[in-house]
Amino acid sequence: MFMAIENKKISQIVIEQIQEMIMKGELKDGDQLPPERVMTEQFQIGRPALREALKALEVLGLVERRHGLGNYIVNNVESNFFKPLSLSFKLNNGNVQEVLQLRYLIETFTVREAAKSATPNDVASLKQKQLQMMQAETPAEKSECDRNFHFEIARICNNSLILLTFENASYLLENFIDQTVHLSYFTKEDSIELIYEEHQKIIDAIEKKDEEAAVSFIVSHLDNIRPDLLHQI
Repeated sequence: MFMAIENKKISQIVIEQIQEMIMKGELKDGDQLPPERVMTEQFQIGRPALREALKALEVLGLVERRHGLGNYIVNNVESNFFKPLSLSFKLNNGNVQEVLQLRYLIETFTVREAAKSATPNDVASLKQKQLQMMQAETPAEKSECDRNFHFEIARICNNSLILLTFENASYLLENFIDQTVHLSYFTKEDSIELIYEEHQKIIDAIEKKDEEAAVSFIVSHLDNIRPDLLHQI
């Protein structure tokens, strides 16, 4: 099942082999890994190195240790606190403009797909999130509702890879949206009302299944963001 390890940091190679087997479909969500004794024999490594690798995979959300049962492949990556895309972006000195470009790229696609496939329940969910934002009392609460609104559109488009990208970049997007909503709330009396109006136009276009209008409204919505007024992400 596993290959013996040579000439590299032992635990890292174990991690890479298990990740590669997941990518090839040889290991799937819910699969039980062999007992640790068997894995040490197959890898030809000591138990401390194996446990170090399994612990790292657990932190990544790929392995779960179940007491008395063993180690299992799981899909806890998307709920995991580790956000490699956000961390890499920060370490590469990414800027606010790049985050806005990512939003244009993702959201013009997701809103078009949402307009194609949204069900009445999906539209009702968007309307509920819009209402929650309008009823929220603080800028922080409104920011959370705004994030939920945009993430819901990504969910409706029914593309798991895009949704995972959105979630993986969640720290960057949350920070960006927080600042945008705070600026709207504090700079002009009617700025937050403009966000509500833009959201409503997007909802209406999705409900009417008008793809071009939905894209046009999301572009207008993003065009109103002033990245020059935002702090570094």
